[in-house]
Amino acid sequence: MKTKLLLIFFLCFFSANIVNASEILQLTDETESIGYPQWSTDGDKIIYTSSDLETITSGDWVVDFWIMDADGSNKIQLASGDSMLGLGSNSPLSPDGTKLLFVSNATGNHELWIMNVDGSDKRQLTHGAHLENNLLGLAGRWGISWSPDGSQIVYVSASSENRNVWETVEINGKEELMFNISKVCKDYDIWVIDYDGGNNLKLTTSRKDNIGATWRSDGEKIAFVSNESGNGGIWIMNKDGSDKIQFVDGSAYNIDWSPDGTKIVYVKGDHENYTSSIWVMDADGSNKKPLTNNSKYFVSQSYPDWSPDGSKIVFNSGNIGEYEIWIMNSDGTDQIRIGEGLMPQWSPKGDKIVTMAINGDKMAISVINLDEELASAPSTTMKSEPVSTPEDTPGFSTSIAVLSMFMIFRNMKKRI
Repeated sequence: MKTKLLLIFFLCFFSANIVNASEILQLTDETESIGYPQWSTDGDKIIYTSSDLETITSGDWVVDFWIMDADGSNKIQLASGDSMLGLGSNSPLSPDGTKLLFVSNATGNHELWIMNVDGSDKRQLTHGAHLENNLLGLAGRWGISWSPDGSQIVYVSASSENRNVWETVEINGKEELMFNISKVCKDYDIWVIDYDGGNNLKLTTSRKDNIGATWRSDGEKIAFVSNESGNGGIWIMNKDGSDKIQFVDGSAYNIDWSPDGTKIVYVKGDHENYTSSIWVMDADGSNKKPLTNNSKYFVSQSYPDWSPDGSKIVFNSGNIGEYEIWIMNSDGTDQIRIGEGLMPQWSPKGDKIVTMAINGDKMAISVINLDEELASAPSTTMKSEPVSTPEDTPGFSTSIAVLSMFMIFRNMKKRI
């Protein structure tokens, strides 16, 4: 009897604290591997890229761009081409929902391009830049970001092109695809350019890593990650590059401004224990505090994303290679596990979260429909205009960049 009561208690407790979402929908077929989903500005559609493993191992990153309804229907190909290397940012759509940023090596370098959301009018914005392709940009480290009014774009350019960062190694008699960090260029600077390609201004000149730039909601400040001090950290500067101030010293990344611009949530790394936790601070660098408390070896929290009304935060948590999705209040209370996936993103409407679902060697896109308790109020800046698309095109190809990174960390864990 005691055993039965204990089992009933365990099941009830487990169920109440693990999933509190009304519905989890897989939007794409498990026979394909696709990724990098991004919400349209009206929250009705999802944009994503597709590629295949062969292009990654060859050193290229050629992708197709697709769009679908938030329920997975009406998959439409926006653009494709041998020189298209990936969506240009964590939010590739312009604030008005009409333009799409992407990275292309059509001219030999990895440059920033722009096109209409229907795939027309492709134009090169940068000349002589060395942007990261979608593969590395997916880590949320380099990033490109629209200014809130859509007039400017902040981006990160390396001092030289990266070599092929992938190599095949033998582990326990089996060949594995591994990421060679030594082949990644170490010097990055932050630039800002007008949306039409004019007034290209270099904001940092330190010859150190300056990455992960993102705008405050009023467009006056830019937060970024820099190794200027030699120890990493989060810095804030004016939009013209002046008045640079370090707010966080030490390993920190995955910066996300609150919708009202008054707070910054970020990930703080602990290299000794191979862990990371989520912190928050005021926009002036004060009142730093951890939202998650992680003391377990090889366990991390990452990719925090504010709800549209700023009341909650969704994030990844778990052992390396085991990504769970959790939601908490913006002060760190009421942490609830709602599912599994990688890089969760809140819909502008506040009622859904999109994520990349990993299943073996394939990836799919899933959407979690939130119940009333977990849902957020819609974004106050959400665009109501629908995203225009070309005629429907059947089918889609694959993309497993994030899965490859996922496998790398898993292999690292096994070897240590």
